[in-house]
Amino acid sequence: MPEIQVHIRRGRRTDFTAVMQLLAASRGAVPPPDRATLRRFRNLVNDLGADFALALVDGALAGLVHVSYARQLPVLPLARLEQLLVAEPFRRQGVGTALLAYVRQRARRRGCSALSGVLRPGDSAARGLAEKAGLRPAGECLQLQLDTAGD
Repeated sequence: MPEIQVHIRRGRRTDFTAVMQLLAASRGAVPPPDRATLRRFRNLVNDLGADFALALVDGALAGLVHVSYARQLPVLPLARLEQLLVAEPFRRQGVGTALLAYVRQRARRRGCSALSGVLRPGDSAARGLAEKAGLRPAGECLQLQLDTAGD
């Protein structure tokens, strides 16, 4: 298989349609294409406390990664992998590995002590990619769903 060239760049406001198409093609959760979603997307790509990057192969959107950073008083900052997605035609071609290498470099540059993320249960491809990149299981993730309608 020929080696592909992966170009990674920061997401832009104008990437909204391409990102929504990638989400739809991945059969994951796709937000409604309304003004509120567009506003959230624009806030996300402009957020200086996070990285939202796209992987391009020959100009085509091949994947995306979203990482948030948390500064903490008692310890060094932490990086959290919020989303990593590779388009089906580009899987197992090094796109996910390139995105994780990018994230690792960015987290180090920000002085982070750790990079963490949560995998969906049963996603063996994602688990294999994460383990190949050096991520290891550590503890449990606890979650509380908050009512967004208001209190």
